[in-house]
Amino acid sequence: MITEQEIFEKTKAILVKEFEVDEDSITIDADLFEDLGFDSLDAIDLVVTLDKELDVELKTEEMGEIRTIKDVCDFVNSKTAK
Repeated sequence: MITEQEIFEKTKAILVKEFEVDEDSITIDADLFEDLGFDSLDAIDLVVTLDKELDVELKTEEMGEIRTIKDVCDFVNSKTAK
């Protein structure tokens, strides 16, 4: 099972590589939209990329109220815990 820290580190790496987000701005409490400049399509792309990278089934319609990096990590963690 993947740990929350591993999910955070993988998410951070994806944000830097795929979305060109400044690594220093990525904290567990960073808001995807307000702090990192995401739009709704970016959020969907992030979930799709995490799905591929972590080999878990993530559905974009389940994302609900994901706003922060912590929300992303909790969402992925809930899927990997099953």
